[in-house]
Amino acid sequence: MDLKIYLVWSAAAFAAYFVKGLAGFGNTPVHTGLMAFFRTNAELTPVDYILTLPANTAILCRYRKYLRREMWLPGALVTMAAVVPGAILLKEMNSGVLKVIFGFVILLAGADMLRSRSDSRPAPGRSMRLALTALSGLVSGMFGIGLLLAAVMGRTVRDSRELKANLTAVFVADNIGRGIMYGVTGLLTAQAALTALFLTPAMGLGLFAGVKSAGKFSEKTVRRCTAAVLMACGALLAAGNI
Repeated sequence: MDLKIYLVWSAAAFAAYFVKGLAGFGNTPVHTGLMAFFRTNAELTPVDYILTLPANTAILCRYRKYLRREMWLPGALVTMAAVVPGAILLKEMNSGVLKVIFGFVILLAGADMLRSRSDSRPAPGRSMRLALTALSGLVSGMFGIGLLLAAVMGRTVRDSRELKANLTAVFVADNIGRGIMYGVTGLLTAQAALTALFLTPAMGLGLFAGVKSAGKFSEKTVRRCTAAVLMACGALLAAGNI
């Protein structure tokens, strides 16, 4: 790997997993949003998948006592089914088209984050939650993004610890489903594994720093800063590929 790209990619991984440690989600839009200017989504998503699996496992172990089976299990089952068509689309769609779609997805995700904790927005009903979870699984299969699921689940949990535990449990199930599909479609390559290995120190440091910083920043500050980065990356990425 070129040294310049390695340093840029390591910085993106550190920033992404710092956000992951703080909020329990948001790493993929930051990581892939920054690196999509240099690599295709078909190259980036499998690498981020390999990095995300140990990060999700670590967070799940930390917050496992806050798990609620009635919350994470339906989401896990629906998500695992929905990643199948998502992975196929990632493999088959044109790279430029994928970047435009990805840009709009993270732009909208960033905009939603700015108002995702508003008390004036009621929790969605069961049918709507399942539909949004399925859509989130499709988007996750294509890009590894779980922000839509985070927005839905964020309205049904009691606090951020419960959100991290149950959301991460769904993410682990999603990781299992994506791993199978990426292997079947040939997206999970030796090069992706090697790249992820090189980025593991940056991921680990970012995750550690984020977890240690959790509680030192208000949820509003974290949400607004992350949303600003997502919206900027999304707008630039979509505009640059239209």
